[in-house]
Amino acid sequence: MGNNIKFLSIIWLLLFLSCDDILEEDLSNDLVIPIMPSEGSTIVNNLVNFSWQSLEGADNYRLQLVRPSQNNMILLDSLVSGTSFQYPLEPGMYQWRVRGENFAYDTAYSFPISFTVEASSDLTNQTLLLNTPSANLYTNTTNLLFTWNELQFADSYTFELIKNLNGQTTLTQQGDITGTNYSVNASVFDEDAAYIWKVKAVNSNSETAYTSRSIYIDRQAPNQPLLVSPANEEIITAIAIDFNWTTGQDSGNVQSEVSSILEIAQDANFNTIIESFTVTNGTSQQVDIPNVGTYYWRVKTKDVAGNSSSYSISRSFTTE
Repeated sequence: MGNNIKFLSIIWLLLFLSCDDILEEDLSNDLVIPIMPSEGSTIVNNLVNFSWQSLEGADNYRLQLVRPSQNNMILLDSLVSGTSFQYPLEPGMYQWRVRGENFAYDTAYSFPISFTVEASSDLTNQTLLLNTPSANLYTNTTNLLFTWNELQFADSYTFELIKNLNGQTTLTQQGDITGTNYSVNASVFDEDAAYIWKVKAVNSNSETAYTSRSIYIDRQAPNQPLLVSPANEEIITAIAIDFNWTTGQDSGNVQSEVSSILEIAQDANFNTIIESFTVTNGTSQQVDIPNVGTYYWRVKTKDVAGNSSSYSISRSFTTE
């Protein structure tokens, strides 16, 4: 009997894979056509834009980048969903190629295209790259260090911090920064809000445009959840039990995404937790509890900024 089950499982898997192959378009004889950088081009910028033509049947594209002076070691091997990609590069000679992919098939790679990146003391068309904090970060921490990449030929950098709440207010503007980081006093973040930080590079005859990112300061804990069902001391005969609760409306200035942690225990003090689930979408969870007995459940919420609510008032239920 066991061998039959294994055989049927293998047949089912082969049929499943075969169906996917049939549904996916065969790309084996196709090629993706690169657009830029073109063969022999010279790019006077530290941020290179790669682009190629869309290929029907391709779900993604794989971009590879090498540097001939480093024995053609692959510097970049990235799966891209669209038809363009930006990547920062130091001055030097490079080659790139691209292919199309779907679940079942790949095209061949395009013929390698050589191009050169040159440095320039004119910063006007160059891009300053920010490092940390990451873009659209939600955090309850206000001791932040802002960092960015060094840009060749920059003499200094200018930093700005703006609060974006009921309009924009500039909190800090500091020029003549010779390093690649800057910190502000934590007291500047006087309330929960969206904050925009931006930096530009400057030299004696030119400057870049500002590069900016947003961060979200959220120090307010989510609401304590309210349990809905099962009711307290409910007797349940089903194995699959639906747990439901509510989290209420976030009243803070910043609404961080909230997840719920459902815990089920065999004792009222939750010393013996038998199930724990993190629910990221919604306020319900179905759980199979095959063994009869009395159990206890509770929920707490946690947001992406790192704040946690208190646990809900726990309830008990009995399975029969």
